[in-house]
Amino acid sequence: MLAARTTPTSQSNPHEAGGDLRHMPYTVSAGSAIANATDTTLNESDRLPIDFSSRLQTRFNLRASIADGATFGVMVGAGETYLAAFALAVGLGEVSSGLVSSVPLLAGGILQLISIRAVHWIGSEKRWVVLCAAIQGLSFLPLTYAAITGTITLPLLLLIASMYWAGGLASGPAWNTWIESIVPGKIRPRYFAKRTRVQQTTTLIGLVGGGALLQWAQMNDRALAGFAFIFCVAGVFRMWSVYWLARHDTPCRAVETSGSKDLNGSHTAAEPTTCDSIHSDEVDTTSAVSKVSATHVSGVRLLAYLVMVQGMVQISGPYFSPYMLEELQYSYGRFVVLLAVGFLAKVAALSWWVHVAHRGGAKMLLWIGGVGIIPLSSLWIVSQNFYWLAAVQAISGTLWAAYELGFFLMFFEALPVKQRTRMLTYYNLANTASWCTGALIGGWLLHSYGAGETGYYILFGVSSLGRLAALTLLFGAHLKAVPALWIGIRVLGIRPAASMVDSPILPSIETNTTASTAKPIGATQVSAA
Repeated sequence: MLAARTTPTSQSNPHEAGGDLRHMPYTVSAGSAIANATDTTLNESDRLPIDFSSRLQTRFNLRASIADGATFGVMVGAGETYLAAFALAVGLGEVSSGLVSSVPLLAGGILQLISIRAVHWIGSEKRWVVLCAAIQGLSFLPLTYAAITGTITLPLLLLIASMYWAGGLASGPAWNTWIESIVPGKIRPRYFAKRTRVQQTTTLIGLVGGGALLQWAQMNDRALAGFAFIFCVAGVFRMWSVYWLARHDTPCRAVETSGSKDLNGSHTAAEPTTCDSIHSDEVDTTSAVSKVSATHVSGVRLLAYLVMVQGMVQISGPYFSPYMLEELQYSYGRFVVLLAVGFLAKVAALSWWVHVAHRGGAKMLLWIGGVGIIPLSSLWIVSQNFYWLAAVQAISGTLWAAYELGFFLMFFEALPVKQRTRMLTYYNLANTASWCTGALIGGWLLHSYGAGETGYYILFGVSSLGRLAALTLLFGAHLKAVPALWIGIRVLGIRPAASMVDSPILPSIETNTTASTAKPIGATQVSAA
């Protein structure tokens, strides 16, 4: 069998530990996700010079992280995904529904700025991550109470949603640093691929399960009771995730001195750090400055494009849910089917786009996605037929997959490895600010033109025109070929029109960029398998 892959450069090349394209992290496993995921094996050759107390401890940490991803996925699918629908159910209105699913993300983007300092205050990444996760889980308590009583004000709902996203996004930088110290380097591509598939699967289970329950509750005239139940389930699974996070036993990292080996060829390790301490890497300032100087203009234009696209997308994005549930009067069953179609199309398409990227490059992929997403919101104007909208969702998922994969590859090529966590934090702030701005503009337009067919069609059209205008920023960016990377993904939220809230797992990228002589995407070789 023929397979395309990047050329291994040395025995330490991470592609040897799962480099075949069949193990890319974007395909949902057909079997039992959690059961299959926990059998990740570690060979002696896979181990880095890290002072783990025992091999069993390492295995337990890996399984605990898989369990964390699985339980977190259920919360994402069954919880915040239905917040906009809940706002409609308690009578807050269509503009309020869109704002609830968009504006609170800014709280998380802002709190990320202090997350690095907060880790130093608290003493370790683990404590900060567990604290933030607990806050996110506890945010479902007032939501459950509001669903039981059947009443809540918009400011209070925005506050609760802000608490949810503050806990969810603020832990991101610390989690990336912490998980890097837990997962041995040479198994990261294979491991994070499996972890991503598990979370995708459980997210889909939570999404479909929550939708099915709401449909049953709606048919029995007990919709609010249904919301109370799914919010309670989401909170329980997030607290279960907190349990698994707390069970992680952070290993002691030994600092290896370059070229330091004993007579037998074994590495000699320096004094290890405290097992639950803060891990920090020094930045190679000279290298970083020269890299930024060389790519400054193109990098700025690329980031400006990405941020502007997000703002234009959010003019219409948050209002697809009220459009379906109020304007089209879709049942919760039809609503969740459209969400699931977009989600599955995106997950399935990502694996295919990886093959395309190996042939044509990440630059081509970003252009395909950037051009392809332009008319997507306008396609909702063509027809209100359910099957037409399902087809639009499938197309949207496919094209958003190309855009996001190309965006991740090009974005991280512009950032030195040691600066990625910090720069991703700044980007997330700009991204969430743009998200919030776009949603406010969309809310103003919908309020001005009325929450009817005309108002929604104006939103959809303006959003497409804005995406077209943003594309002009991409023309001036000189994008170059990048190495073929494995990218693990954390799904943070599901949105209509297949525009998900997700975040890359940084250690899964860094492992693959250590091979400096790896062939760029598009430069592949064919070998017999």
